[in-house]
Amino acid sequence: MGAASIEKKENRFIQELISPSDKLVIDAVREFVNQEIVPIRREIEESTREDFGLIEEVQRKLLSLGLQGGSLPEEYGGMGLTSALTLSIVAEELARGDASLFCAPAGEARTLRPAVLAENKDVLEHFAPRFKGDEPYIACFAMTEPSGGCDIESLDMKGVGINTHAELDGDQWVINGSKIWSVNSGIADVFCVVCNTDPELGDNGIALIYVEVPTEGFHHGGFEDKTGFLATREGEFRLENVRVPREWRAAGPGRDAELLHDNVVFSRILNGAWAIGCAQGALDEVLAFTSDRMAAGKPIRQHTIAANILADIAIGIQVGRDAYVNAAYIYDRPETYGPGYSRHMLSRSSITKVFCCDAAVKATNLAMELMGSYGYVTDYPVEKYWRDAKVIQLWEGGAQLGRLDVVRGYYDYNQFHRNELYEVIRERSQTPGADT
Repeated sequence: MGAASIEKKENRFIQELISPSDKLVIDAVREFVNQEIVPIRREIEESTREDFGLIEEVQRKLLSLGLQGGSLPEEYGGMGLTSALTLSIVAEELARGDASLFCAPAGEARTLRPAVLAENKDVLEHFAPRFKGDEPYIACFAMTEPSGGCDIESLDMKGVGINTHAELDGDQWVINGSKIWSVNSGIADVFCVVCNTDPELGDNGIALIYVEVPTEGFHHGGFEDKTGFLATREGEFRLENVRVPREWRAAGPGRDAELLHDNVVFSRILNGAWAIGCAQGALDEVLAFTSDRMAAGKPIRQHTIAANILADIAIGIQVGRDAYVNAAYIYDRPETYGPGYSRHMLSRSSITKVFCCDAAVKATNLAMELMGSYGYVTDYPVEKYWRDAKVIQLWEGGAQLGRLDVVRGYYDYNQFHRNELYEVIRERSQTPGADT
C-alpha cells in the first residue's frame, strides 16, 4: 500500500511570501503539532470532562515555541510577530492538531494588537513582562454582549450596540457591563474590553480599555457547555464599577473605533486559516482511512465516486488557503493596499472567512460521509474537526454579517438605507379601511 498522501507540504503556499525567521517559527509549530498534539487529540478532549490538566501541560510545552509574548514588539521582549500571514499559517498548523489550542496565541494577538498599533507604552510596559514568564499568561479580547449578537462588529451600528459603559472619574475609568462568548474569558489574566463612553458620539464613543484580573467588581459567571473547541473555555462575566487607570485605554476617540474594526478584519483572516486547518486535519485522516479501507476488492479512494469527493475536499482547502494567504499578505502591507480597517480590507477578510468556513464545514462533512459510521465515532478525529469548524463559522459576526461586509468592498451598502416606501406603508397601515 502506498503512502496516505504524496502531497508536498512546502508547496501549499508560496514560500517566498514569508521571511526565513518566520518560516522557522512555522516549521517548529508544525513539528510540535505532529509530535505533541496529533498523538493525543482524543485524550485532550476526554480530559475536559474531568479537569484541564493535560491541556495545561500542553500549553506549558507550547511556551517553548516562543509564541507567548511573540506578538509583542522586540523592545518589550517579543518577536514582533505581528504578521497576519505568519500567524495565519500558525493557526492552520495548530488547528490541524487541535483548533482550540490556538486560542491562547489568538487571544494574545487580538488583545495586545490595539495597544501595539497605538504604541501605548503604559499598557505595554505593564503587561509585557507577564507574557514573558515561565507560566501561561492568558489574554481575552472581550467584545460580544448578551443582548447584541453581532451588533458590535457591524459598521452601521457605529457603537450603538455596545452597552458596556466606561466613564472617566478623575484618573480612572469606571466600567459597568456584561460580556459573553469571548475566547478565554473564563481563564484570562488580562482583558481588552470593548466599551462605549457615550452612544451619542457614534464611533467616537467606542473605547478599548484594558482590565487586569482578579480585580474588585469583576465577576465570572461560569463556563459555556459547548459542542466543539473543548480545550478552551468561554463564559459570561460582569463588570460592576471596575476601575482601571486612565492610561489603559488603547488610544482615544475615533482611533479606538479604527482599532476595533482593524481587529475584526485581522480576526476574520485568522478565522479563515483556522477553519482550513480543521479541514486539512480531516483530509489527512480520510486519505489514510480510504487508503486502508477496502470496498469491492480495492481501496475506497480508488473508486471514482470517492476520488471525486476527495477532490472536492482538496479543492475547497487549497482555494481557501490561497484566499487567506492572499488576504493576509495585503493586510500586512497597508502602505500599498490601505489600512486594515478600510472597507476594502473588511470585504477581503470577510470573503476569506466566509469561504474558508463554508469549505471547512463541507470538507469535514464529506470526510465523515466517506468514512461512514467510523467518521461519526470519537475513535477517529474527523467528527471533532467537524465540530470545531462549525463554531469558527458561527463566531465573529457569523456567515450572514460576513456576507454583508463582503459587499461593502463593492458598493456603499448600508443596512439602514432610507426607504421612502416605509413611510407610505406606515401611513396606510394607520388609516382605517386602507388596503394594506
